[in-house]
Amino acid sequence: MPSCLPTAFPGQRADPGKRQTTITGAAYTKDRTYPRRQKALTHKAQHYIAQGYTRAWCDPNRAAHEEPYVWLFERDGPTAGKPGKRKAPANIFKEPEMYTITPANDPGGRDLSLEHGLARIESDFCAVRKDFIEPRKALGLHERAVVLAFAATSQFRTPGFRDHTRSQWQPILDMGRDIEEQMAKATPEERAKAGRRPPSLAGIGRERESLTLEQVQQIVDQPLQTMLAAYASALVPLLAKLTNFSILCTVKTPGFITSDEPTTWFDPEWPKRPPMFQALGLMYETVEITMPISPTRMLFLGRQNEWPEYMDLDALDFDERLLNEMNRRTCRLAREKIVVSRNEFRSVWAEQGEPPPDAWRAPDNDEVVT
Repeated sequence: MPSCLPTAFPGQRADPGKRQTTITGAAYTKDRTYPRRQKALTHKAQHYIAQGYTRAWCDPNRAAHEEPYVWLFERDGPTAGKPGKRKAPANIFKEPEMYTITPANDPGGRDLSLEHGLARIESDFCAVRKDFIEPRKALGLHERAVVLAFAATSQFRTPGFRDHTRSQWQPILDMGRDIEEQMAKATPEERAKAGRRPPSLAGIGRERESLTLEQVQQIVDQPLQTMLAAYASALVPLLAKLTNFSILCTVKTPGFITSDEPTTWFDPEWPKRPPMFQALGLMYETVEITMPISPTRMLFLGRQNEWPEYMDLDALDFDERLLNEMNRRTCRLAREKIVVSRNEFRSVWAEQGEPPPDAWRAPDNDEVVT
């Protein structure tokens, strides 16, 4: 399957009338006529979980005169002080200017190319969900690419990914600034000595393009604007290579839940590996990736087995154990909130879980290391 984010977001085409703008290796088109400065603050509140996506969880039992709403719960479950709340999809999971790009040569400008690109992916996904996934029609290459693009961008467009990326690059920036300060105080001889490489390292790394401190600063200041498109572009073709692409289906109530981190990675074998190998990754055969699509559908990706494109979960799950386990993953891997289509929260969703009997243990120690 070809990557749907090689040089542009889905829905964008290379066009002689448009110029290519590149941010950290991922390109997307921008009209020459696109205003350099948008003084009217359109699209200021930007959703990090697409509201078109969360609309599928609107309570079907609401009164006809009521605005559509979903049920929002804390990931650890409702309490007397924090019960479940009814919220319109337009009023949740948003932050101001989350994807707005500030041009380096125009500090007052607002480039909404990334926000609009994400909106096109959302629109394409919602159309595939309505026209193909809900009626259980066979998905073609294009429809699968749209689903994978939405799953990838849903993973990388969240506050959690933004904060994680910033925490990774901030120490690099601090180290670079320290070196810069030291070099400013160094003598010419000290600078020349610092620039020499040992013979054993001669030529290493010179063939690769490096980042300037200004570019690293940009990543720290705007992690999503600089990294989201590149990360999603790299992930989509890798997801397309997974042999198990299946849509889990249920008619149970409340069905599948979703969260503020809808794309989740899980590996049932990770507790059995030594700590340094417990990170999640596509190199492991047992890795599983899920994303709720609606209360009746969930995307399941993996490297083991080849399930039908549509898997009837209810036929295998008379006591709802599998459904509860899928929802427990969604709930426990949420950042703060989960979304349910009914005013219902099951305590099993918030359970931490127990390590398997054969979980890895430190030598001469009965303590399970995780």
